Amino acid sequence: VEELDIYDLQNQKDNVVDNADIIYVYDNLLKGSRNHLRSFDKQIKNNGGVYTPVYISQDLYDSIINSSIERN
Repeated sequence: VEELDIYDLQNQKDNVVDNADIIYVYDNLLKGSRNHLRSFDKQIKNNGGVYTPVYISQDLYDSIINSSIERN
């Protein structure tokens, strides 16, 4: 779910929305989704699993999960 949220929110920011207030909200939602994706990835790995992204590129996925938790 978080991966799809990241894809959708980024697409909206890049191609649809031009309102600064909405972009601000989307940026905060993206932070939350990236943080959740990091947590989910950690749990998957702790349980011996592997996840392959479907909606975002492997490079973007890797850059998100290998970066620090984002705060406001």
